[in-house]
Amino acid sequence: MLDRKYLRLILSLLALVASSSTLSQAQSAKAEGGLSLLGDWISESRLEGGFALADGKRLATVVVSQGDHAVVRLAAEDLVEDLERVTGKKASLAQDFEPNKGGQVIIGTLGGSDAVAGLLARSSVELGDLQGAWESFVVAVVGEGKKANLLIVGSDRRGTAYGAYELSQAIGVSPWHWWADSAVRKSKSLYVSKNTRRFGPPSVKYRGIFINDEDWGLQPWAAHTFDPELGDIGPKTYEKVFELMLRLKANTLWPAMHEVTKAFNLYPENKELADRYAIVMASSHAEPMLRNNVTEWTEPKGHFNYQTHPDLVKDYWEKRLVENGRFENVYTLGMRGIHDSGMTGGGSKEDKIDLLEQVIADQRELLREHVSEDLESVAQVFTPYKEVLELYEGGMEVPEDVTIVWPDDNHGYLRRFPNDVERSRKGGSGVYYHISYLGAPLAYLWLDTTPLALVWEEMHRSFELGSRDYWILNVGDIKSQERGTEFFLSMAWDIERWGLDAQSAFLTAWAAREFGRDLAAEVAGLMSEYYALNFQRRPEHLQWWMPYTRVKTSPLTEAELQQRLSRMLAMIERCEELQSRLPQERYDSFFQLVAYPVKASAYANLRYFHLEQYHRLFHADPPMARKHGGLGRAADELLVSLTREYNHEIADGKWFGMMAEEPADSAWRSFRTTPWVLPAEGMVEKVDELQQAFAAVRFQGARASVDALAEILREAEAFDRRGGEGGQWESVQELGWSGDGIRVFPATLKSLSPEEIDASTPWVEYEVETRQAADYRLFLELLPTFPSEESGELQFAVSVNDGELKPVSISRKSKTQDWSKGVLEGSIGVELAVDFAQAGSNRIRIYMMDTGVVLDRFFLHQGELAPSFSGPASLR
Repeated sequence: MLDRKYLRLILSLLALVASSSTLSQAQSAKAEGGLSLLGDWISESRLEGGFALADGKRLATVVVSQGDHAVVRLAAEDLVEDLERVTGKKASLAQDFEPNKGGQVIIGTLGGSDAVAGLLARSSVELGDLQGAWESFVVAVVGEGKKANLLIVGSDRRGTAYGAYELSQAIGVSPWHWWADSAVRKSKSLYVSKNTRRFGPPSVKYRGIFINDEDWGLQPWAAHTFDPELGDIGPKTYEKVFELMLRLKANTLWPAMHEVTKAFNLYPENKELADRYAIVMASSHAEPMLRNNVTEWTEPKGHFNYQTHPDLVKDYWEKRLVENGRFENVYTLGMRGIHDSGMTGGGSKEDKIDLLEQVIADQRELLREHVSEDLESVAQVFTPYKEVLELYEGGMEVPEDVTIVWPDDNHGYLRRFPNDVERSRKGGSGVYYHISYLGAPLAYLWLDTTPLALVWEEMHRSFELGSRDYWILNVGDIKSQERGTEFFLSMAWDIERWGLDAQSAFLTAWAAREFGRDLAAEVAGLMSEYYALNFQRRPEHLQWWMPYTRVKTSPLTEAELQQRLSRMLAMIERCEELQSRLPQERYDSFFQLVAYPVKASAYANLRYFHLEQYHRLFHADPPMARKHGGLGRAADELLVSLTREYNHEIADGKWFGMMAEEPADSAWRSFRTTPWVLPAEGMVEKVDELQQAFAAVRFQGARASVDALAEILREAEAFDRRGGEGGQWESVQELGWSGDGIRVFPATLKSLSPEEIDASTPWVEYEVETRQAADYRLFLELLPTFPSEESGELQFAVSVNDGELKPVSISRKSKTQDWSKGVLEGSIGVELAVDFAQAGSNRIRIYMMDTGVVLDRFFLHQGELAPSFSGPASLR
């Protein structure tokens, strides 16, 4: 059994792993600079040739011209508040630049600010190609000594606002200062180093979020806690959303759209507020022309059919354009049914294609009439989501200037990437990506468990292959998706900022900003462990049967149960130890960003597996069953208490109603796990301390009649050699079921047929030591990605000891049983028979055929091998 001495050994080893760095110094330095951490270009000590933002006695004056854009003044006002948060003193806000005076922060838009024009006329600061650039800005110290001023000048209104918020973050104000109650590092003195800094343009033109499935957090919180007078998600809430977006350099919003929420545009103030904050309003793939069909379509649902009622539907769209056409929007084209159902109308596939093409043609005529005669200047998108992708691939034509937005499979794996023809389109391509989802095979609405390494791999591949115009992230309720949201948007702003070590680099920089440099490596290590464990099985997916089917026990062996729950307990202990070292002012943010997701996921696992053991052992070993039942009940009580703390105590009850553990209610049961019925208190042993009680239990695991461990297990990144020309296999750190994953870079390499494979093809080779010359079973395990090209199959080839080349194809189609299994387990697998003609050293070589293959690990075994949780995916 596992005693506390052994647990402490695990903790020591995990801490050692967390603190050891395999990152390149160049990537780490760039990551910190990208997040504008205090110490990069802001100092608390006087700098030669620098600018005194605060010198311990007085603050610089913030200057914004009266004629500049509304968002510029809003950002300047937030900067004044941020300076007060840091220094404790209030800066003055003025609208006139004083040319013979220093100590001014001039914030303005190029060509729209008298203050900026006045300063530029008296200086030689180089702005380069800022004029006409998209959302770019320059920060420069102008002048010297007492005559020095700080210039923040943007190419357009959002560029200017981003510049002000960049300075806020640089002085120590987190973008999450309000949404996660992040503490501010206090400083009496703040100095900006000299030199001119250029930011932008962004890697992706339109970058934003989709507030979705708001029923279980954001809407009840807004309705009952934040804005009870309105009782809904309204302007007061959206103002906080818009500020957060600007601090994260986002520009596009798909607003909340479920029935529980009144439609965004039914509050007239909302569109005006979005314009003041320079937020580009858009709508989801299922809501064309800025319409929320769930609450705005008041005719019979059957009439939302363009084949039978085209004039009624067209009039509905036209009214919205009349109301909103003067604002900056991105217009969703096409048509689906109400609330994300399939489009009604049209019989055959050809009929549906014709109907959808007519819909788009008529929508564009409405845009020409009410927005601009120059349609190419109007931002328009078409998202081939679910069944619409089949119509698009069946020959549907999309106008050249419309951006095609490629969706993932709702579980973080992109289904399609632009091909050569699509990459050359004027409208370009984009991505719609999920880190929260309500749908098949099982929803995940609760915790942030999509590894950043997976987000990096899929989004970087999409960018390589041409999706560079429009990125939207489904963030659910925003909380608890803070980390994933910021990482996604940071990639969209600067795709080169993060490399193959993206997860570790981002987490370290993020933790340093949020909790201080002293704890950064340990917090980053803890969160990497959190992602690793929850990638293997999300806490919302802790059941091995589908809704409304027969209950099925988990496949974990006794050793796997012991190991997984030991790691969960160790994670809790590491979290509590870190929490004990935090200053009090950082408790609330640490609880929201780290402690709640870490502990909640651990308690969910402890509850599930101990209660499963309770039922499994109830008749075979009643005393042991009672011990497990007690642990399951204790874990549930701790989870309930933890959630109560989130809702009632953190930030003095600010977040009441925001956090609801899954499954939060009985709605949408066909997509959600079945809650355990807890054993009666009198049927189990009372548990006072989890670690001690855990040490006293034993487990009955799944099948043990044949070998449960393969003879050889090799992580994909542990290759011995690699080769090829024009590209090569690279390790993406912390990607996959265990260890790292490997993929061929660049993603733009063309797919190959078996006949085209030669010495120049990227390959990776492993040396293995076998006990004897024999036939072996080779189990290869991959991430459930989709191919980079349109073949519908992941393809690669294998050879042994330079022998015959064996091509491998794995069919990848979403909404199949294999797809469901893959996204729930985080892996897919294939088995090959290989013949080792000699004992001892043998070589396995894997050749690229498609760059979408992400190899995670492989197993070698002779004879039978029992299915297990951590064993080959093809046997589970």
